Amino acid sequence: MVKTPDELYSRVYELRQMNSVMSSDKHNVRAILNGGADGLKALLGKDMRDMDYKQLPAPNLLMSALERFAQKIGRAPDLKVDIFNDKDSERATKRAEKLERIVTAYDDIQKLDLQLPQVGRWLPGYGFVVWVLKEKVDANGVPYPYAEIKDPYLCYPGHFGADQQPNELAILQRIPHAELAKTYPKFKSVIMDEVSSEYNTMAYMSSYDKTWANQDGTGKVVAEYYDEEGTYIFLPENRIILDFIPNPLKSGPRFVIAKRFSFDQLQGQFHHVIGLMANMAKINILSVIAMEDAVFTETNIIGEIESGQYRKGRFAVNYLTPGSQVSKPVNNLPYQLFQQIDRLERHLRLGSAYPVADDGQSPNAFVTGRGLEELGQSSSLHVREYQTVMQDALQQIDAKRLEWDEVMYGKMRKPIAGYRKGTAFKETYVPETDIAKLYKTRRVYGVMAGFDEPQKIITGLQLKQQGVIDMQTLQENLDGLDNISQIQNRVNAEKAETVLFEALMAQAAQGNIKASLAAKEIRKNPQNMTEILDEFYTQEEVEVQEQQAAAAQPEPDIASVLAQLGGGGGLPPEQVATGPAIPPGAGLV
Repeated sequence: MVKTPDELYSRVYELRQMNSVMSSDKHNVRAILNGGADGLKALLGKDMRDMDYKQLPAPNLLMSALERFAQKIGRAPDLKVDIFNDKDSERATKRAEKLERIVTAYDDIQKLDLQLPQVGRWLPGYGFVVWVLKEKVDANGVPYPYAEIKDPYLCYPGHFGADQQPNELAILQRIPHAELAKTYPKFKSVIMDEVSSEYNTMAYMSSYDKTWANQDGTGKVVAEYYDEEGTYIFLPENRIILDFIPNPLKSGPRFVIAKRFSFDQLQGQFHHVIGLMANMAKINILSVIAMEDAVFTETNIIGEIESGQYRKGRFAVNYLTPGSQVSKPVNNLPYQLFQQIDRLERHLRLGSAYPVADDGQSPNAFVTGRGLEELGQSSSLHVREYQTVMQDALQQIDAKRLEWDEVMYGKMRKPIAGYRKGTAFKETYVPETDIAKLYKTRRVYGVMAGFDEPQKIITGLQLKQQGVIDMQTLQENLDGLDNISQIQNRVNAEKAETVLFEALMAQAAQGNIKASLAAKEIRKNPQNMTEILDEFYTQEEVEVQEQQAAAAQPEPDIASVLAQLGGGGGLPPEQVATGPAIPPGAGLV
């Protein structure tokens, strides 16, 4: 049932009020992580006067923690499409492989590898991230399903429930008037006019200035409301529905939300350490002031100066009357401040799950490899939990994209191209035939997902040596190996060339003239070794074939020779040349 403008207004207002507690937290997190003057105001108070924030000694540890953590979780997992019902036939295998290539093409179209690093920052920072299903056309105008990532700062999800997936979502953002009027020319007069006081009682975005999609922060407030029926494009200030797009999916609304696990509130990873960050910024500023005061400590003089004006600075000499006293007050406050800063940093790292090992620092004075491995286990479990959230979200996105493609473009023949498992592919598919309601995929991070490259190589070689994985699986987990099939062909060709070269050297060492000449030619022209080996072994092959042909030719027996002589016929030329000698007197009666 299509909703009325008043119903939309009340639903969007309720979703906004439902997320009001989280909104202030999102505002502080965004300001702190963006840094600058707004970040310091969020830490030190909004009444802080304007200052040159670039010169303030307040390191943004939260931003550094988020960057390090996002680098661990912002990678795409491997895609797997299983064969259903244990039908291990060639047809079922090819169908599963084609589904993998279709979903891989979807990922390339929406640039999933560039979305996930951004998700790795928004998911811990805001506590959730949103994808909305849309369409995108290629250079030839062919439409494909597309999962667009949305800024969580502008999103207001509904009740998550036990399954952690809401059924409605509101997105509020400012869109420039000219762009909005170009998209909806029928409502141009309403969009360009000022809002009347009758409907301007609620400032939907009074706390919003610049946003991810609108850096100017100007324009008309537009609400996008998503539910199972469809999508409403709505002007809340005018209570006008600009557009309604029905939802083609039967599996639910056309959005997917990845939510961070928390106790019973929607919170980001740094929600509980903002106060520590504020205290650390204050003490950092105070420590610099205290250090300056300690360096330029005032001198207390009790007596009279004979040299006139009191001189300051290096090499300054002052003459005092006998009996005068000079003293400087002792102040060890900077050292106490440093100890407090270290304590706050330790608490901040514990609360934000930001170990010192991420910055290349050793956590202990002396460590072993096993000790570092044990220290990294808690960090690995932390990463694995986020990967579980992202893995489930990506599987939902895959299912909705496949369903969208089949429902909207069932009989259309569509081209796809890309790389899958290091091999380039280019083919066409028909959604109704090739998808056929198989929407289930698996996203697998694998045993070496959280490892760095040296760890991958060492661990992968150990697993291969023990027979746990094969060489292709190891190659697929290493970065930079794009075309694995071509690499494997080169490896096999190199192995074969090595065997042929060693055989050639062995024959040359045994006195084979031809092999010695070929080795001499390789020494003169090492860049042409492949051609020289081909020529040498081609000659060897020809000689072997001639010998085999001669050995396979049958020798004539004595009876056939006598029969031919008695009949007046001579021997065939080839038997005359190759046949055995006839003893004297044979054939005479």
